[in-house]
Amino acid sequence: MARWSSRRRCEKGFTTVFIAASLLTLMGIVGIAIDLGRMYYVKSELQAFCDSSVVSAALQLDGTSAGITAAQAAVASTGTVMKWDIGTKTITDVTTSFAKGQSASPNTVDSNTWTSNPPNAQDYRFVQVFARVDSPLTFMRAIQVFLANSSATTAPVTADSIAAQAMITDYPVGLLPFSPIAPAPNAPDNFGFTPGTLYTIRYGSKGSQKKGDVCLGDQDGTYWSNLPSQDRGYWGSTSAAALRGEIIDDEQLHTIYIGDPVPMVGGNKTTEGSALATRVNEDSDTTATTYAQYIADGTGNGRRIIGVPINSGPIVVAPYTDAFIAVGIGAFFLETADVYNAITGSTPICAEYIGPYVQGKIGGGGGQTNNSGSTGGYVVRMVN
Repeated sequence: MARWSSRRRCEKGFTTVFIAASLLTLMGIVGIAIDLGRMYYVKSELQAFCDSSVVSAALQLDGTSAGITAAQAAVASTGTVMKWDIGTKTITDVTTSFAKGQSASPNTVDSNTWTSNPPNAQDYRFVQVFARVDSPLTFMRAIQVFLANSSATTAPVTADSIAAQAMITDYPVGLLPFSPIAPAPNAPDNFGFTPGTLYTIRYGSKGSQKKGDVCLGDQDGTYWSNLPSQDRGYWGSTSAAALRGEIIDDEQLHTIYIGDPVPMVGGNKTTEGSALATRVNEDSDTTATTYAQYIADGTGNGRRIIGVPINSGPIVVAPYTDAFIAVGIGAFFLETADVYNAITGSTPICAEYIGPYVQGKIGGGGGQTNNSGSTGGYVVRMVN
């Protein structure tokens, strides 16, 4: 009996030690899970910051040093809003880098060109934002001290994102139903247009255009003279209701493919002017008379900035006769509403050329070049 009691006491002692060790192990596992969970949450905060800031930065690029500065400022501005550790701490360790696309494949980054300060900003269309913070350790710190005599109080957490102004050659959405003729259709990316100048985006109804029938930027050209009847400079539909939907509500009726004909239509429509006036009045800056003033004011919401396909002028491309081939996508700034309210079917519609079109960008065109000799427009997107 005495031997049995002694054995029971030994088993109870072992059980107590086992339970204690198990509790310590369980607490360690729970503690590690808590610290790792915190690090995972911090990682998600950093990733959200990188994703948001890199897209904002890529939208600012325009091939100039000012665009690089604006991109860096966009990252800094995002950092004032998006913080880490449940939104309580500022992300201070941030690196912003820029790169070009490959010559033969402009939408693929040239990894050899990454730099934080490009000596010449032309062609830099890729942005990378890298962020790092030190996430505090609690339970893992205690385990480190116990097992390895380590005094580390934090663990590094990093995230990064890359975005680019990707060149695209088909546009299913976002373009208005106008298509100006390129002064130099074989000279991308501006195709002979001069930023800051008014060009004709819709011609008047006169049969043979004369110098006074076109806008200022076209008056020294001949590419618009003796146009066929179907080229009034707009495309998509001759329906007044459809035109208003395209201009005001961005209801693009046809996909535009670079290298294919723009589906030009004729007719004598006055609705285009009033529809453009309505669109101008939807902008939060309706008074700026030039794009430079619009940007300087800094209050516009972008409704006065439009993207339109630029065409080659009437050429014969089998099986088409008098085809107007889409050679690029241009960004234009709309004049004030009173100008468009005065438009009739026989007067031209003018808009100020900005540069190559970057979808969603308020601060100017892409300002980039494409070594393949042809181009579409640009859209900012995340890349791997």
